[in-house]
Amino acid sequence: MKSKVIITLLSVIIFAQFVFAKDVGTTMFQILQMPVTAYDAALANTSVSGEVSALVNPSLIPFLFRSLTLSHVVYFEGMRYSVGDINVPLSGKSGINLGFCYFDSGDMDRMKESGGSYKTNGTFSANDKVFSLSYGTRLGSMFSAGLSLKYVEQNIDDVSYSNFLVGLNGLCFVSNTVFFTAGIQNFGSDVKGYSMPTSLYCGLTATLNDNTVWVFQLDDYYNEDLCEFKIGLEKKVDKLAMRFGYVVPSKDYNGTNNAFFTNLTLGLGLDLSVFVIDYAWLPKGDLGNVHMFTVRVNF
Repeated sequence: MKSKVIITLLSVIIFAQFVFAKDVGTTMFQILQMPVTAYDAALANTSVSGEVSALVNPSLIPFLFRSLTLSHVVYFEGMRYSVGDINVPLSGKSGINLGFCYFDSGDMDRMKESGGSYKTNGTFSANDKVFSLSYGTRLGSMFSAGLSLKYVEQNIDDVSYSNFLVGLNGLCFVSNTVFFTAGIQNFGSDVKGYSMPTSLYCGLTATLNDNTVWVFQLDDYYNEDLCEFKIGLEKKVDKLAMRFGYVVPSKDYNGTNNAFFTNLTLGLGLDLSVFVIDYAWLPKGDLGNVHMFTVRVNF
């Protein structure tokens, strides 16, 4: 019975790609594609690796302790991006996760045409917000499933857009050290003719020993006609973890997507039991480097 539930879940995910896929176009709410923790970011922005991935993969929630996670990104040109979430077990088999993401572009010059040229006419700001509520439950010893509901809002000057999105995830343990997970993220209706950054993904996490973890994930952003294959490696030395990631995109847009360093991710982690500190370095080519920090408190 439980295996039939997982098979049905994965079938719905695959079927959704063909029913709801649209033509190639620009999607809204790009905040939903940003990494939510330095842990995931350092591993090529995967969402199948472990406990800190619960905000975007709620099928992991039932296996976690109560925790508070806070992330902050040092972006370029005064942009700010912060994430917070709390994971609360409800029983030995289920739990919920509450999350919040905020992106602020900072003040930008408003330009006004005057005599065939443009002049500065004050400033304006833009920001994105995401509120999420996720639930995860075990379906026996080998399977789990998760459901997420998100409210996303985008504000640009005096214009505002919002939408509700859902996600559905499933997880299956192949062995004690290997698990497979798949799902659909950020699925919702169009807003003003623009599609959502919906992605279908599947991934595998393999713990080779106490010190080595491999992560593999395939993402299909079908509203943007783009697939990404992600590879992540974590090596631990006592309490210190070193993380490496690489993203292999299916297409090269404007000659930038296949630049080696643009698709590389690196990071470090320090596990002090109650406190866990993670750092990720994300090179962005001509735009500079992005530094992401995450602190998790287990209680």
